[in-house]
Amino acid sequence: MNFSLEAAGLALLHSLWTGALIAASLAFALLFLRSARARYNAALLALLLFALAPLLWLLPEPARYTTAGSMPLASAVLPDAPPPSGWLRLLPCFWAAGAAVFAVRALGGWAVIHRLRRQGDPVTDPALLEAVRKWSAVLGITRTVHVLTAAVESPVTMGWWRPVVLLPLSALTGLGRSELEAVLAHELAHIARHDYLINWLQIGFEIVYFYHPAAWWISSVLRREREHCCDDLAIQLSGDRRRYARALLQLADLQSCRPPALAARQGDLETRIRRILQMKQPSAAPAWALPLLLLAVSLLSAQPPTPNTCASLPQHEAWLNTQVQWIIEDRERAAFLRLKEPAECDRFVEQFWQRRGEGAKAEHKRRMSWAAERYPNLEVARRTYVQLGPPDEIESHPNEGYEFWRYRSLPGKEKNYTVRFDLKGR
Repeated sequence: MNFSLEAAGLALLHSLWTGALIAASLAFALLFLRSARARYNAALLALLLFALAPLLWLLPEPARYTTAGSMPLASAVLPDAPPPSGWLRLLPCFWAAGAAVFAVRALGGWAVIHRLRRQGDPVTDPALLEAVRKWSAVLGITRTVHVLTAAVESPVTMGWWRPVVLLPLSALTGLGRSELEAVLAHELAHIARHDYLINWLQIGFEIVYFYHPAAWWISSVLRREREHCCDDLAIQLSGDRRRYARALLQLADLQSCRPPALAARQGDLETRIRRILQMKQPSAAPAWALPLLLLAVSLLSAQPPTPNTCASLPQHEAWLNTQVQWIIEDRERAAFLRLKEPAECDRFVEQFWQRRGEGAKAEHKRRMSWAAERYPNLEVARRTYVQLGPPDEIESHPNEGYEFWRYRSLPGKEKNYTVRFDLKGR
């Protein structure tokens, strides 16, 4: 191979159009492929072709053979080739600097996740470990899978020779037994499919082609379809689509941020839930589609709350879902649902108002009462009033059926922030 700077720069240039062509071919193929496994294999093939295509420009040119007393035709007709451009020599230097940055980023994620693995505590629940052994045998996993609790925000599978599943402590305390087993089934599917090795190949691909948008798109397709493949295997093991969808929703509610980089788990939750429940995939989902879908799935697959928790007590359930549902933060809700003793629940409610300052409870009660009286059938108006407070100006147009609220100076919002409400449902 010719490893001159000119050849490397030329390979980088040609990768722009070859990569775009491969990505367009994958997009066309995805229009006809339906199964997650076929779509995953197509994306993996596209990734390999994308990675290898630029190497063709590093191959040496074929030698020219001439007979005695003859001259190659090209040399006789064409002038000498111009000297290589200086900017073509600089391209590999800029590429190397960018690739180094992404490589350091990947190594940093690897170091973080391995530190969490060393600091993890083994899970000792016999029933849970028995489920792991049973499903490992079904999936053909011959190596022992270790399950640890660690300071991660979502489950992480790592290792090939010695596979390990890292679970957040909140998953053990916040999920029921069946939901936790369904989540573990998904992680075991990653191990059975050797996704850890493919993920490292994918990370290397992203480092080398960090500059190409088509490369990132192919990588995102591969990650999405990988999650779909593991979802299919998890459903086969758990045997209940609704229970598995409920497990994903509850796990998402416990999360407060994305997992580390090496976890490579960025699947779209809405798409996954729709697919798991065999619902029709919309071509373009509006902004309110995901909250509406999550609410529908929660109602569809709802089960009685776990006994001896705050959510099982009528007064605390009413406080959470009908009194502070618009001002409580996600992390506060998750912490409240993990409490078990009534005294702990009462103490949580007391500290909840203390954190918001003196008079917050009375002001919240006043806002809830005023909003419920004036807008009994318009939830968006009640929520806005409770969260933002009374507007500085209300411009009502009852004949046209809408109303404007204006806030002249609102923290975190632009000046004269305006909200419009449709009064038809009022």
